[in-house]
Amino acid sequence: MSFGTACIFLHGGKNIPRGLAEDEIDELREAFNEFDKDKDGLISCKDLGNLMRAMGYMPTEMELIELSQNINMNLGGRVDFEDFVELMAPKLLAETAGMIGMKELRDAFKEFDIDGDGAITTEELRLAMNKLMGDHMNRQEIDDIVKEADDNGDGTVDFEEFVRMMSHQ
Repeated sequence: MSFGTACIFLHGGKNIPRGLAEDEIDELREAFNEFDKDKDGLISCKDLGNLMRAMGYMPTEMELIELSQNINMNLGGRVDFEDFVELMAPKLLAETAGMIGMKELRDAFKEFDIDGDGAITTEELRLAMNKLMGDHMNRQEIDDIVKEADDNGDGTVDFEEFVRMMSHQ
């Protein structure tokens, strides 16, 4: 049995545009500050390329030249943090488009954990599947999903097991 059916509603919203999360902006700020050697809030185009490479992106020199022409360059070809975020946001969002964050997982878990006791029973899973997706699965299919996700053998799916289940798509 595959977890595919249980994962459907989590992927329904993955094409919804979103802004960067606070932790993503913090990560960008930390990386930017590391390459802002003189701490003036600006980095050179050359440093921009090195910074992007350090973050796992591999821009060619031609792409960097294009970037320097397309984004708002300040003070003789240098980039400030806002320009850097504007440049990196589409790359980060594209990279994480298929990923599910912890908040989304908690929210999804709460939808399934109807009585709020921290565990999803087969009955809760059946009710949630019907409510969220109108999917009428038979009892055996629901039992199979719970059994496959239930690592500790207690007959329910706790949050940790839910996270593992959602990451094994």
